[in-house]
Amino acid sequence: MQIVRSSAIIASYRTPALTESAALSALSAGADEVVVIDNASHDDTVERLKGLQARGIVVLESFQNGGFGAAANIGARAANGATLVFLNSDAAISGTSLGEILSEVRRWNGRGVVGPRLIEPGDSIQRSAGLLPEPSDLIIRMLGLHAIGNWVRRVPSIGALLRHSRLAREYASAETATETIDTNMVSGACFAIGREAFGELGGFDERFFMYFEDADLCRRAAAAGMPIRYVPSAVVTHIGGASSSEDYHFGPLHARSMRQYLGKWYGPGGSVLALLLLWLRAVGMTLSLRAGARRAWRALWSAANDEDPRR
Repeated sequence: MQIVRSSAIIASYRTPALTESAALSALSAGADEVVVIDNASHDDTVERLKGLQARGIVVLESFQNGGFGAAANIGARAANGATLVFLNSDAAISGTSLGEILSEVRRWNGRGVVGPRLIEPGDSIQRSAGLLPEPSDLIIRMLGLHAIGNWVRRVPSIGALLRHSRLAREYASAETATETIDTNMVSGACFAIGREAFGELGGFDERFFMYFEDADLCRRAAAAGMPIRYVPSAVVTHIGGASSSEDYHFGPLHARSMRQYLGKWYGPGGSVLALLLLWLRAVGMTLSLRAGARRAWRALWSAANDEDPRR
């Protein structure tokens, strides 16, 4: 097998146009090869990309949708790159960003997880790096307490305390950083890691069908002594939720993975907490007559019954 400098790995599910754009952006940014794994989309993704194989795009077909982690692991095994760059199908990397990411990975001899700044098409910054999901963080986000916090922050005395809290400092550091910094995790929408280091970690935990697999990998990498590095000067455009719009924010897939993540890292109490939070969210949305109430109950059902979404 010929080892090349870098391989971009893209898992695709029913996003043919976006996947093509992501693959071409990786090539234009300097990836030596691009490996796309189609997760049983049953659309024209494979045929569309096969027309680009002469340009260095490798197309693999999975005949079962095993989820993001499973597809990414297939791509990693097929890739030839010394450095693996995982890129979402609804993301695009341009300019010198890939080179900056690869340079940081080389600085750590491949034994590091490196992520860029993520921006939405309208140039607003997405959550690119920061705290690993913890019970306290998930409580705040799931129950909408962050919205109250944003309002309270305007009160001078209380706002000063909130701005100096652990959560606020971590969020702010990722948004305002201008130089490469250490962080606790980077987003799975785009990150790079040395091929050998990824193998040493065992790749993605395929029990996570979608969501939280990036946090899980970063936790395992940190436990193995690998740095997690955030490079804000490297910029990647990311739409977010293109292949799973109904699950992007505490939907059934997201809820199931959240329960699995909390159970894996915090034991049975973590699983119970996840179910309690999902129940409180569903009840709250129902009582407030919000449009997402039915979806919230479906999310609770999916997590409670550990529904296997593979299809």
